Amino acid sequence: MSLSALWLLPAAAALLAACCGRQARAVALGAAAATLGMSLMPAWAGLDSLSRLSYAGPAWFYGIRYSVAVDGLSLPLLWLTAFLTLIVILFSWRGRFSSGYWAAFLALEAALMGVFLMRDLFFFYLFWEAALIPMFFIIGLWGSANRRHAAVKFFLFTFAGSVLMLLGFLVIVTQHHLATGVWTWDMELLKSPRPGGALGLASFLALVVGFGVKVPLVPLHTWLPDAHTEAPVGGSVMLAGVMLKMGVYGFLRVAIPFFPELCWRLLPWLGGVAAVGVIYGALCAMAQQDLKRLVAYSSVAHLGFCLLGIFSRTQEGLAGGSLQLLNHGLTTGALFLLVGALYERGHKRGLSDFGGLAGRAPWLTFFFGVSIFASIGLPGLNGFVGEFMSLAGMMVRLPVLALAGVIGVTLAAAYALPAFSAVFLAEPGEGSVSAMISDLSALEALTLAALVLPMLAIGLHPGPLLALLRSGVGGLAL
Repeated sequence: MSLSALWLLPAAAALLAACCGRQARAVALGAAAATLGMSLMPAWAGLDSLSRLSYAGPAWFYGIRYSVAVDGLSLPLLWLTAFLTLIVILFSWRGRFSSGYWAAFLALEAALMGVFLMRDLFFFYLFWEAALIPMFFIIGLWGSANRRHAAVKFFLFTFAGSVLMLLGFLVIVTQHHLATGVWTWDMELLKSPRPGGALGLASFLALVVGFGVKVPLVPLHTWLPDAHTEAPVGGSVMLAGVMLKMGVYGFLRVAIPFFPELCWRLLPWLGGVAAVGVIYGALCAMAQQDLKRLVAYSSVAHLGFCLLGIFSRTQEGLAGGSLQLLNHGLTTGALFLLVGALYERGHKRGLSDFGGLAGRAPWLTFFFGVSIFASIGLPGLNGFVGEFMSLAGMMVRLPVLALAGVIGVTLAAAYALPAFSAVFLAEPGEGSVSAMISDLSALEALTLAALVLPMLAIGLHPGPLLALLRSGVGGLAL
């Protein structure tokens, strides 16, 4: 199988869906299912065979060349992208959307697949930028009342971060040329000789800010709550489930491998920013009365856990932080789908707008409960494994930052459990729309079951997935 098919198929299907009218959703479903199937094929090859799937074409101008590869870090993210795209299409199946809606999600899938496949910095940047376009239209065309403001804010913030990222890339490529006389954008070749001096520090800081906007790091996060609040449910799932992972992936694929010494010297600062994100995101979530904004701010906290593990540069922390990327995609994706199901039925999202749903909608209650418990790290579910390993890794380096993470775990329970109780267990108050809430349909229940099963599987038996991730990030450990 050609790895290029993983982005070419959804890209071609997006063009087809845009021209298909009423058949667009069928095209989207078929393409998403086929892409997921193809993404699983490298798993059958085994870890030792992944390198044979890579491809590098001839060099173009300034050493740019099309180069794709897959390893233990990128392969699970390819699975997550393909899986969540299919989930979103299934969950949106009954909606009355134009052909552009389905085409936009396929185009987004193609761009995200390209980000995780590319091993040339130029093409990496090209696909990184391409992912902004369909998400801009998903928010701006199919979002809520303030969708245009949220779409513009999303684009301006993330585009500004991308420009800084490109400046960092240009410095790295130019310094490499001055040192070797060779033009190249190849990620492996650019690691030696490593960029140094004042320009090296400037390019590293540009990458930190560029990737940090996408994570998002505090205080670069202000675009995220608005984007999540106004985006349609499918947009929120893809934004939280995959697009936020691009920033952490950038740290793992580019920033840390290119600047390992700077990452080590700046560990207290980088880890401190991650720890601030954990606590700040949790405190902001506690203050929310809108369910969607609560889940949005929880993403700031959960991505902070990922970075705590990764910046620790220990085997446990790197594997745990990488695993938490996948865990967050599953749990937050499920929570946004469930909030979307509530809004579709009652046209409300406030905590006080519901109450007593456990008796009216048992399946909705069950899936919401499992997703909430996974999100706060209950043992036996996927969130526990990633958070525990991330904190254990940082405990070796800077125990005070690990303690901040432990406080964040406690705060997560303090905002998640009262929210669940208010919606499902408490008595309905005045103005409640609980009487309008029906239980999940069979298709919705099956879609959410597909998300919950991996939460249980990873929580009970994370070994195979951790072995794959260790093969991809183990070389970054100190």
